[in-house]
Amino acid sequence: MPRFLIGDEQGQVKSLTYHSDPFADGTKYKLTTLSQRGTEEQKISIQRMAVVSPDVGGPKAVVTGCSNGTITLSTFQGEDGETLATTKEWQDSRFKPGTSYIGLAASENKIYSCSTNGALQLTTILDPTFETMPTHQRSSLPMRLRDWKLSPNAETFAYGGDEVELSVWNTEAAFQVRTEDLNKSAAASKKRKQNNELFPGEIWRAKNVANDSLGLRQPIRITSIDYLSTSPSAYHIVTGTQLGDVRRYDTRATRRPVTDWKGIGKAGGVQVVKKGFAEHELLVSDQGTSLFSVDLRNGRVIYGYKGLSGAVTSIAPSPSVVASTANDRFARLHSTYPPPAKEGQNLDRKGSVLEKVYLTSTPTVVVWDDTADETKETTSSTEEQDDEVWHAMEQVDESDMENAAGKSKRPRLS
Repeated sequence: MPRFLIGDEQGQVKSLTYHSDPFADGTKYKLTTLSQRGTEEQKISIQRMAVVSPDVGGPKAVVTGCSNGTITLSTFQGEDGETLATTKEWQDSRFKPGTSYIGLAASENKIYSCSTNGALQLTTILDPTFETMPTHQRSSLPMRLRDWKLSPNAETFAYGGDEVELSVWNTEAAFQVRTEDLNKSAAASKKRKQNNELFPGEIWRAKNVANDSLGLRQPIRITSIDYLSTSPSAYHIVTGTQLGDVRRYDTRATRRPVTDWKGIGKAGGVQVVKKGFAEHELLVSDQGTSLFSVDLRNGRVIYGYKGLSGAVTSIAPSPSVVASTANDRFARLHSTYPPPAKEGQNLDRKGSVLEKVYLTSTPTVVVWDDTADETKETTSSTEEQDDEVWHAMEQVDESDMENAAGKSKRPRLS
């Protein structure tokens, strides 16, 4: 019985619970409004959201990053958690008009936020009951960011954006760096007309793909990022681009992508990339009406979901179903099937839309509430299998990538 939390452009948080057995009205889902803020005259859109797992004796909470720059921490109230009550609010003074949150994550008693102008903030909750005010630490990253992700073990984070290559930082070191040191490093790099020197706290930075067949430099337009493994060894990262490409990186092997799958995002480029729960599964949406399941072994589109009438803006996998939100005011629940056991085979069954839920306000983000899911399973064995697969794959160095420029295959629709 997975439950998903949905934020919308009116500042509302809703709960969407899926049941395998239908209710009296024939539906298999339950939609509940947990909290509401903002009005038609003054919209406060929720841009990012994360679930804060409770410490021993502490309440479960939800943290949201809103369009007015406010980050809100809310706890569940009632026996069934049918409402959310705001416990704490804070704001980064560097959040300016035209800025938006592109990253929000919670790990233990720490909450991380990042905005498009590179304002990174770490908020530490001092006690599990949220009674005392939290403390804040701040750092600065490059501007023009489009996405920011915290690694599963919170030891590193990654970001990318418009003319900002994929970069990985040590989380602890990032908040020990002074802004003056970052400015000096950036100025020195610009003076040499090079982009190879790492910032203080930065541990790895990708290198742009090779020039195209005409010898022209390809623009850097990263739109979405995700870590491919939930194990502590988070070396594999995937990105989606505005040009429609999906690229997989191994930060131990080379600065250029080890695989570069062209044209998966058909309309307007890739909107979201999200690692699925199944082994080798990647979920990809574009700026049109496409949502695909992609095989990470070869970049092949295994199947696409039909009947979508808007661009998918957020994806939340769970062990049994996948939830998505789109700009057509619908939240959808999808069935999902793992990629074939043998690479290149076709599937007998393909994912479909199980439920289509109309919302009165356009949804902006959806997350899986893993603390409420009774079907939550441990994934340690799957993670070990993932690591074995990555280690067994042949590594491609930068010279091989340059020699193979222009020869990459287009993904094949099933």
